[in-house]
Amino acid sequence: MKIQLFIKYLFDKLSALVGLIILSPVFFIVSLILKLQGEDVFFKQKRLGQFGEEFFAIKFTTMPKGSEKLGLITTTNDSRPTKLGKFLRKTKINEFPQLINVLKGDMSIVGPRPLIKSHILKIASEEQIIDYYQRRPGLTGYATLKYHHEDRLLDEANNPQEYYKDVIFPDKLSLEIQYHKDWNLWVDSKVLIKTIITLINDMIK
Repeated sequence: MKIQLFIKYLFDKLSALVGLIILSPVFFIVSLILKLQGEDVFFKQKRLGQFGEEFFAIKFTTMPKGSEKLGLITTTNDSRPTKLGKFLRKTKINEFPQLINVLKGDMSIVGPRPLIKSHILKIASEEQIIDYYQRRPGLTGYATLKYHHEDRLLDEANNPQEYYKDVIFPDKLSLEIQYHKDWNLWVDSKVLIKTIITLINDMIK
């Protein structure tokens, strides 16, 4: 198991470094457009990491400054994201800067998604949070794949906040605990393959 963890560590570092190099033109173009629009290039927010410790997750800015104060849950009809922001969210390009978090060691390529502590404490206990983050949070994982269209599910709910609290989060928690139990390099490989297929399918649609 220690050998597998070391391989995962090396894979994370190398993947993040190579990814940042390959995607540097995308970073340049998106950064330039955001600057020309008068927006900050990066949106940094405290998220939960391994064993519940917080770190600053990095994303491309998709909403005007201060928009997150109006609510943390977004649906397909949310008017806050800019036109560019909607495109970045749909294509998941807004997540690319988190490769920096992977390179720093805050995150992994595969793992539970990093969530916001103040938000999660309203619907989960400290013990559940620690269970959720037995491993470093990731760019993709069991819950990320199942809920890659979470905004659409919330859009269809009568009460998005209650639906997230009563249905989505408990299921995410169960999925991430299961990932911790299932984990090995083959599991990570399958998650990555499914993620790539899902992203390609979403872009084609």
